[in-house]
Amino acid sequence: MCVIVTTFSRIGTSPAPGSRRITITDVARTAGVSIAVVSYALNGRPGVSDRTRRHVLRTAADLGWRPSAAARSLRSVPRSVSVQAVGVAAAARTTAVALGLRAALDDAEATPATDVVVDVAPDHDVGARDLEHAWTERRHGAFVVTGLHRDDPRTRLVADHGVPLVPLVPQQRGGMLGTAPGSVPGLVWFSGDAEERAARYLRELGHRRVALLVQDGHDDPSRLLLDALAGAGDGAHVVTEEIVYRTEEDAAARAARLLATANRPTAVVADGDVALLAVLEAARQRGLEVPWDLSVLALEDSPACRLVHPPATAVARSWAELGAAAAVLVRPLLGGQPPRDDDDDAPAAAARLVIRGSTAPVPA
Repeated sequence: MCVIVTTFSRIGTSPAPGSRRITITDVARTAGVSIAVVSYALNGRPGVSDRTRRHVLRTAADLGWRPSAAARSLRSVPRSVSVQAVGVAAAARTTAVALGLRAALDDAEATPATDVVVDVAPDHDVGARDLEHAWTERRHGAFVVTGLHRDDPRTRLVADHGVPLVPLVPQQRGGMLGTAPGSVPGLVWFSGDAEERAARYLRELGHRRVALLVQDGHDDPSRLLLDALAGAGDGAHVVTEEIVYRTEEDAAARAARLLATANRPTAVVADGDVALLAVLEAARQRGLEVPWDLSVLALEDSPACRLVHPPATAVARSWAELGAAAAVLVRPLLGGQPPRDDDDDAPAAAARLVIRGSTAPVPA
């Protein structure tokens, strides 16, 4: 098994004057076709007519295009899959996705040996450029992306460049891909509606002031929880506050300020171990007893959730299982086929709410 982790992209630098190499972007512009069509034609893949293929090959020859040494060498090794994370905070879960994906591809007899690479981009614009360059240069046969945002530039790559993309995104947020929710093929996410269950659980306990301490304000689990808190049909209004932290020290400082306010929340949701420990320590310093004075819920279950006192109520999910579920959609892409519209053969990747000792009804 081979899972390779790479670091931040440096794409965007220009070649030195006089040394510019003809690229398939130049071929596409001159031939009047898309980059995806050029890529398919030059690599002998199905999906373009013979007439178009001849036109592209003739244009490439006229321009003096030659495949790069890297591209030639990649054709001699098994096709690979890129799993992209944006920001260091998402790298750990993305690595887990890659491990699950690789194991599932390994188990499929019909799938040739395939390397899985984790790419970490500093932001979404750079991530989009990475994906476009990687596809046009044929570095990978399929791409799995996490942490899609609304208006994310990576979502346009499928239509603009034919990038074989598998997004890990909740179906409820499928509209960000440019179509109505429920009509986007290839979405992979956890079953079980765990965030909705967590929101309903907090409301049933009587919590009407809920704060979220998160490192990424666009993170799918936190967005789903906020939507569920706001959209429940019980008629009770819940005031929510989202607090974004950058570092461990920042999380501790923000948790302390949050609990020092006169109208402090009755429940705090932490996105992970750093936020969880910051909230518990801030509560201890303020003399607040969890869960009787303050309820705490974690959006990611972990050993820390079970070891703290009291043990933390949490949403349990396996990112490795989500990667395994994505393999069902990745396999046809590696063969140059469109993604499957169904996932009946996908392994279950369920998230569930685990109730422990850190949550209780609001004190009277």
